[in-house]
Amino acid sequence: MVVPCFDDGATLREALGDLTGQEPVELVVVDDGSRDVATLAVLDELRAEGIRVLRQENQGLAAARMAGVAATSAPYVYPLDADDGVVPGALTRLADVMDDAPHCAVSWGDQQLFGDLDLVSPRAAALDPWAITHLNGLPVSSLVRRTALIEAGGWVIQGGYEDWDLWMGLAERGWTGRRVGGASHRYRLHGTRMLATTRLRHGEQFAVLRARHPELFARRAAAWRTSTAPWSWRVLVPVVAHLPGLGAGTRHRLVLLVSWPRHAVRVRRARRRAAQRRPAPARAPAAPTSGS
Repeated sequence: MVVPCFDDGATLREALGDLTGQEPVELVVVDDGSRDVATLAVLDELRAEGIRVLRQENQGLAAARMAGVAATSAPYVYPLDADDGVVPGALTRLADVMDDAPHCAVSWGDQQLFGDLDLVSPRAAALDPWAITHLNGLPVSSLVRRTALIEAGGWVIQGGYEDWDLWMGLAERGWTGRRVGGASHRYRLHGTRMLATTRLRHGEQFAVLRARHPELFARRAAAWRTSTAPWSWRVLVPVVAHLPGLGAGTRHRLVLLVSWPRHAVRVRRARRRAAQRRPAPARAPAAPTSGS
């Protein structure tokens, strides 16, 4: 397991605490140039407890993950962001799928959202070469076969969509991927995460993906004919993709909406309930009036 950390001391221990009860893992925490004093103290404590902590100058998420990959030798790699977590027993379920299918490069479950929302987010059933060119249906944290990871070049790009780029690299090389039942990844919703920020620059980042995987996109029409994606995706996603006059970000949001419409409704309701539970802001006292 590779856990990059950049000033994530407030959540790092909770993330590592989710490993209790999991099968034994080769763990490395990569300090990607943290500057926060509290985070540095937590990292020092972890070193003292025997947890392997690597230190490097800040190079970004992709480089931090690959530094962790280079420092480990386990046959499978599980990247975990320092503000997320792992569902109990998930690593065993994911590894069992990989053990039984040598052609399978990646396994995952659904996402358990927590923090601002408490909700299970469904993920794609397979690593589909057609679907992956339209939307990233895999969770950020999935179990990846080391040999496939290295063959595809690992995590490379900066600025977001590092995971999407890797899934495309695996798909264009003929590797498969499989979803297991139940949630596996605990994804914390809080404030503005990097992924949300990246989606504001979707057009720019997606252009990077197209440039890096031209063969995959060139085979998109042929892949549609053999796709195992749900028929609703295969019918509606191309329609959205060809709607005129839409910006790249709007088009992507519509693709996500038509792919998981029920989940979109559940998210909206959950956000509404969460907003209703928040205490109303305190009213400022009225300014005193001056006497005459």
